[in-house]
Amino acid sequence: MWLRTTTITLLKRLKMARNVVADTSAILALIAPTDRFHLQANEVYRDLLHQGDHILINSYVLVESASLIHRRLGLTQLQSFFRSIHRGWETLWIDRITHDEIWSRMENHGGSRLSLVDWSVIVTAESTRSAIFTFDSDFALEGLTVLPGEISA
Repeated sequence: MWLRTTTITLLKRLKMARNVVADTSAILALIAPTDRFHLQANEVYRDLLHQGDHILINSYVLVESASLIHRRLGLTQLQSFFRSIHRGWETLWIDRITHDEIWSRMENHGGSRLSLVDWSVIVTAESTRSAIFTFDSDFALEGLTVLPGEISA
């Protein structure tokens, strides 16, 4: 009986887990204590971990985040960032076909307000059926599921 109850509980938790793509804005908010979304980012991140959600980062976001962290916060924070993502985040490497799709989407939207990295997040989220962990409201304007749902300053 214990095994059956434990198995059912585990299966329920697994069904509730979801894929979540991390955007650069969320990563910077997590790492930088002076970021205006720092506390909110940490709360969302704790919830993601507690729920067993699968956190994804694509290689374009990884490079953009690493560059910004290194420039703004220094090598020690960059090292901490890399250690933390290696402990449970999955890195999705953008290949040529995916890059072409990202570029095509950006061109078809006339550049819009979204950067190439933003489009990479959208394509990644769509292909993995993921929500996006972000503090950039542009993703919600594109009709995507974002975490947190409402951004409070």
